[in-house]
Formats: sequence, C-alpha cells, structure tokens
Amino acid sequence: MEASKLRIPRRLDDPPKFFFWEFDVAVVFMTIMMFGIMVGAFVIPLAIAIAISIGFSKIKSGQQRGFGIHLLYWHLPITFGFKRTPASCVREFVG
Repeated sequence: MEASKLRIPRRLDDPPKFFFWEFDVAVVFMTIMMFGIMVGAFVIPLAIAIAISIGFSKIKSGQQRGFGIHLLYWHLPITFGFKRTPASCVREFVG
C-alpha cells in the first residue's frame, strides 16, 4: 500500500464530534430541538437552537476541556455522583 493512501490522524486529543459540532454543543442543540418538537413547533426552536449552540461554542472556545461539565457542576443543584468532590453549594472551606 502506498504511503499517500494511508490516513494518519493529525490530532489525537480532539474531543468527540457529532457531525461537525463537538458533542456537548450537539447535545445542547438536540435538547432544544426535542423540546420544540414536543411543543409542536419546528422553525422557531430550530433558529433558537442554532443561535444558542453557536453562542455556547464561542463561549467554550477558549476554555479548558470539559468546560460543559464544569458549568453543570457549579450551576446545577445535582452532584453527578462524585464521591471525592464536595457538593457545589459548599463555596468556602474552613480548615
């Protein structure tokens, strides 16, 4: 087999993708679209989902990997089952 026909990955640390979006941006898009379809609308939720997905991808573009999980941990009242991580409502530690 010729060397020019081999596909060599250029970036091994890329986050998983869903079509052309990163997976967490695609989840935001699909969540808004599912809500819109359940309500019975399609065009307006589509426009809102695209705008919010583009905005979210721009917000997270300069951040570390796992920025979406970071936002969920700090702003939602659930613990995600972490055993060694304190609850996000504990903002200051004495000790």
